[in-house]
Amino acid sequence: MRKTKKSHVIIVLIVLLLALAIGYAAFSSTLTINGTATGTGTWDVKFQSASLKNAEGGTDTSHGTATVTNDKTITATINLAYPGDGVILEAVVVNNGNTPAKLVGNLRIDGPESADVEVIQSSAGPTANEELPAGGTCTAQFAIKWKADSTATDLGEQTFTITYEYEQNTEEVVLNPTHTDA
Repeated sequence: MRKTKKSHVIIVLIVLLLALAIGYAAFSSTLTINGTATGTGTWDVKFQSASLKNAEGGTDTSHGTATVTNDKTITATINLAYPGDGVILEAVVVNNGNTPAKLVGNLRIDGPESADVEVIQSSAGPTANEELPAGGTCTAQFAIKWKADSTATDLGEQTFTITYEYEQNTEEVVLNPTHTDA
């Protein structure tokens, strides 16, 4: 009889355990959240144009050419006629993307090392860390001048290259998820 009581107790415990499991399953559920995240940022920062200007700001074709050779480089070939002669090289950068950009360093102009030629960047031009907002433009000018006190009689053709480096200028979003009990 003792074995039968133990068997009944075990069977009753198993039935209670199953009832608890079924009750728990009936009152619990799993929530599944599905979603898709899409990045829609576009990056399109580049030189839009390059030109040579005279002292009055008009187009100057008599001193050479300036061309955008790729999105990040302008090449200008300058011919100065005499000591004191000069020309302004103008570069326009555009941000056609929807992500703000920041200039890394300064726009850089490289050319021949010469004691007879002076290159001056406009103080109003872009500076390091300057932001170029989405859809914005930035104009930089460089004066290239044959020094007036130069004793050289012929400079020959001078080639200058303007380059830049921009990087993304965005703020990281700080997210703090919360939980609320109803």
